[in-house]
Amino acid sequence: KRKNELASNYHHLRYNFIGPISSASVGTAIDTLTRWSRTRPGEPIEIRFNSPGGEIISGLALYDEIQDMRAAGHEVTTSCYGMAASMAGILLQAGDVRVMGRESWLMIHQASFGIQGKTFEIEDELEFVKMIQKRIKKIFASRSKLSERQIENNWKRKDWWLSSDFALENGLIDSIR
Repeated sequence: KRKNELASNYHHLRYNFIGPISSASVGTAIDTLTRWSRTRPGEPIEIRFNSPGGEIISGLALYDEIQDMRAAGHEVTTSCYGMAASMAGILLQAGDVRVMGRESWLMIHQASFGIQGKTFEIEDELEFVKMIQKRIKKIFASRSKLSERQIENNWKRKDWWLSSDFALENGLIDSIR
């Protein structure tokens, strides 16, 4: 029993974030990461993503939590094994060290929301989406060799799938495992 405990991801501070990003999955991740931060201050933590993405606002809450952990002295490694698509691709950028598996994929695209309602409501929502997109472009540009303009040109009207080699060459990750 003790060997299994010592071999666990929980013991080694590796959180596997597998599946969609939602308020529930982010809540579980933040609870676990907060517990680790309080009980093992300053120790390195890895968050591994294999996710198709999901809710932007919930994902940005986890992004902020990771930034808080880094500020508190944890070296946070964010990694991708499988795919880090959409919001998961943004979260991959949150770590001190960013890693992808050789056969893994990163996907970047414009923010998307289901908008409906009266014209003024749609216009207000569209302005909010534009603000979020500016922030997302800044995150990718600040953590890579790509400019905001290059990101915008490549994600317009399509999903932009990036190999681990391309991500490394363009500074979106720090290494390939």
